[in-house]
Amino acid sequence: MTPSEALYYILLGMFLGMTGQMIRVIIGVKKVQEKAVSEGREFKEAFDMRRLVISMLIGATAGVLGIVSLYWGEQEITKEMALGLIAIGYSGTDFIEGLFRTKIQPMRKEKSTPSSTPQS
Repeated sequence: MTPSEALYYILLGMFLGMTGQMIRVIIGVKKVQEKAVSEGREFKEAFDMRRLVISMLIGATAGVLGIVSLYWGEQEITKEMALGLIAIGYSGTDFIEGLFRTKIQPMRKEKSTPSSTPQS
């Protein structure tokens, strides 16, 4: 595989992973909009652009991991392959974000909590 072919596969994985994540974003944006209306706020106050960017990067990462682990070196890009990578971007992002919320954030909180020291 040439470097240009490798770059093609990586970019394809990124794009299709981000496409899968965009499906999740559309659903999430609707929920944010409904919540903002119910709280009497404007959408732009409730919408977090940083979270969107991070989420898209996670989708791209999931797509790259998917293409490297499942399709690296395939000669032909098929519809099934593309749909599989979109699904990996959708579900992989959900998995990675859930892992971060349940495992990594609690570990960070434990490290930042000051330990109690006995006073003399």
